[in-house]
Amino acid sequence: MPRTKTHPQGEKQGFGAIIKFGLHSLVFRISVILLIMVLCSIAMVSSLSYFELSKATNDNARARIDRAAHAAVTILATGTNNVFEPIFDSQGNPLALKSKSEELPFSNIAKLTRLVTVIGDTNQGNTRLFQWSETTRSFKPIAPGTQTVDGEEASAVALNRYHPAFANLSKGVPFVGDVPVADHLRLAYLTPILSDKRQVIGAIEVDVGSMDDLSAAESRLQTRILSAAFVIIVGAVLAGFLLLRRELTPLRQLAKTADELASGMQPTLVPFADRQDEIGDLAHGLERVTDLQDKLHKLAYIDQVTTAGNRARYFADLNDALKRSRSGNFGASLLHLDFNGFSKINDTFGQQVGNRVLLQAYVRLANVFGPSAQIARISADDFCILLPYDSDGATAECCTKRALELLSAPFKLDEAEIRVEPSIGIALLPRDAEDAETAHRVAGLALRAAKATDGSGYAFFAARFNERIQTEMLMETLLRAALKTRKLVLHYQPQICPRTRTLTGLEALIRWPSEKRGFIPPSEFIPIAEKTGLILDLGQYVLEEACKQAARWTKSGFDFNQVSVNVSPLQFRQPNFAENVKSILEWYELPANRLCLEVTENVFVDTSEQSVHDILSKLQKIGVQLSLDDFGSGYSSLIYLHRLPFKELKIDRAFLCDADRSPQKGQLFQAIIGLGRSLGLRVIAEGAETDGELALAAALGCDSVQGFYFSAAVPAEDLRDRLQEITGTSGRKVVAGRNSPA
Repeated sequence: MPRTKTHPQGEKQGFGAIIKFGLHSLVFRISVILLIMVLCSIAMVSSLSYFELSKATNDNARARIDRAAHAAVTILATGTNNVFEPIFDSQGNPLALKSKSEELPFSNIAKLTRLVTVIGDTNQGNTRLFQWSETTRSFKPIAPGTQTVDGEEASAVALNRYHPAFANLSKGVPFVGDVPVADHLRLAYLTPILSDKRQVIGAIEVDVGSMDDLSAAESRLQTRILSAAFVIIVGAVLAGFLLLRRELTPLRQLAKTADELASGMQPTLVPFADRQDEIGDLAHGLERVTDLQDKLHKLAYIDQVTTAGNRARYFADLNDALKRSRSGNFGASLLHLDFNGFSKINDTFGQQVGNRVLLQAYVRLANVFGPSAQIARISADDFCILLPYDSDGATAECCTKRALELLSAPFKLDEAEIRVEPSIGIALLPRDAEDAETAHRVAGLALRAAKATDGSGYAFFAARFNERIQTEMLMETLLRAALKTRKLVLHYQPQICPRTRTLTGLEALIRWPSEKRGFIPPSEFIPIAEKTGLILDLGQYVLEEACKQAARWTKSGFDFNQVSVNVSPLQFRQPNFAENVKSILEWYELPANRLCLEVTENVFVDTSEQSVHDILSKLQKIGVQLSLDDFGSGYSSLIYLHRLPFKELKIDRAFLCDADRSPQKGQLFQAIIGLGRSLGLRVIAEGAETDGELALAAALGCDSVQGFYFSAAVPAEDLRDRLQEITGTSGRKVVAGRNSPA
């Protein structure tokens, strides 16, 4: 049966119908939104006008009438030579006028009339004075009415029980409110006049003619309301226009995506697929078309752990960059990054934790290098970054410094807070390489050079790296072979009590014999072991060999007191370190107190005090001796000496060197010895080489000294003979014995 073909014009019409339907729906929704906005605007304007008018009127009228009443009673009291005594409340508003007699003084009506006139002029309103009449049971005016603000004369009408203020005044209580004056309602303040026996004998009325104020406030408010309404309407129209434009933007973008599909292009992302409307439906239709191709692309070129590019993507991008560089108008920088000892994270916490660290690392790299960089994960913890248009490496160096800073910050996971040590090698293209294989190799050489540097953590490729890196690679290969074949040996340096010349202990030191060079210096292979992670295997080797030899000495009756073994920070932080030490002691049947583990102050740098305390406590329970080595040369914290279970303090040789000839160094050396002894620690001075240094250590109370003055490190089979041969011009001689702690 023949397959039915979909006509392109029909597809376009189908898309057009969906778009039109979505447009009509949008127009309807926008119209509803605009209508709601207009209604809300009207409601807001009405509410604003009512609130503003009410508040302004009340506040203005109340303030004016309070001031007018206060002025009236004050003028009346002062003008009558204090015949009246005003009574005010806590806010300064008049409560009453108290007369000094039972009758209202009528002796000088003319004076009262002048005072009433003055009060009216002062307040710019009407003022009337009343006397209480028991006969008519009303308040009768006793001074002519004054002219109101609008020019009308206030009528001299008695204030009877129909008056709004009558009830309050007859009880001796002031009244504030609207009262009839000259056929108008005016806001007035009526204050009762009381006799000396607090009986009502009269009243004084003032008003402020508030109509003018209300009209002015209303006029101002009308202007504000009209302005606000205009702004709101304009804003609503503008918002509606912007909203309509924003709602139509998705349609234009989806139409562009549809054109890309029709032309055979693969869109990287179909927009608006997360919307739950007609736009979302259209996006879902386009998304289904691209979904399969997108999955195939990810399987072919995307790393599944980090979502960065994979090895295939990396070499494809690298070949493309080198091809473009042949034109002479394009250059790029290639960065190769990895983390020192990353495999230990997988071994310790599992691969899932390691993958989460890699994902977070990729996110940090993407934030630093930006969208133009092509980032790929090519193997376990190796990332390669291609920076276009960076032939001189300026951008690469700037971004590298920032990347190293961010990647050195701890990765906070549920299982632990993990730190990694990144290194980056940089190659410039096409200067350093013209093909992908060479470019990748020289970037790797630069990475190895970066690992060999101290401090910066990155390096640009240079031609000399080939020879040096090859030498280091050879050294690493030979070291691995020497460990595997157990070609490394231990030499032992004695620790001597400077006062009794007795043997107090031995330190086991690793040596690598070579047929051509005699012994390869530890300064050459120890750094390589630390950078490559071989330090763990090397530390295990030293610990086992030292315990094996110590067990032999113990069985033979040689009293060496204790053998000290250096422990690297990485080895110390291993989760099963204490259990490993215990199993080795049990295997060789060596008493735990015969072993002393020396740790340097570097263990405190990347490890919390609590973690260090826990590990040392486990070792203490096993019974091994604990020594803080090279004290003063690194991250010193005196509080650790007090809190942590150290039994021995080894002073770095820099403090003893020439201390007998330098008073300042001698005092510092003495202070460190005093500190150790005050904490109950055995104190060992390293690097004793002269008579003066030995004499100073003995005089200041060092428990032991270690250095070339007595002996360099010697093989185990030569140690007893060496101890018997240690003599000097002073006839000193060393005998084996046990030194009690100070």
